[in-house]
Amino acid sequence: MNHIVVIGFMGSGKTRVGKQLAKDLQLNFLDVDKKIAKDMKMTISDIMNKFGEPFYRALETKTIKDMMEVQEKTVLSVGSGLPMQEQNHKYLKQLGTIIYLKASVATLKERLSGDNTRPALKGSNLTEKITKMLSSRAPVYESLADITVVTGEVTFHELVKEIEKKLENCKKNS
Repeated sequence: MNHIVVIGFMGSGKTRVGKQLAKDLQLNFLDVDKKIAKDMKMTISDIMNKFGEPFYRALETKTIKDMMEVQEKTVLSVGSGLPMQEQNHKYLKQLGTIIYLKASVATLKERLSGDNTRPALKGSNLTEKITKMLSSRAPVYESLADITVVTGEVTFHELVKEIEKKLENCKKNS
């Protein structure tokens, strides 16, 4: 496969960056979370509340497995928990180039404060929750990534151009 998969923590900009990359590279775009919500005709929170997290994680795995059959090159944005499921690692690697949008706790806190749509971050002490989750997730994201870029330090367009340049270099080296 030669899809492009964008991974990262909640609020790192996966969907926004993925959409822009798809537009610039004239590729299709798929947000895995949005596809699942659309297919189930429910919000992610409602799916998790009604059926539980393991059911949702199984839907994520099925969605990325199904993408392996799609011939048309696509930019995928995956939920921040998807790479944490070990069974997904082989599928992500087979799909294509993995881009990790790395963000600091401060950047994530700024982007996520006031967001009540993310079940994992509900309640108090956002900084503590982000720090704890990021400490377990970042090493997994880093181990999967073919390309890592830091988000929150340059403008959105500079970030996208940096990714496109790194993708071009990946193509040359493969």
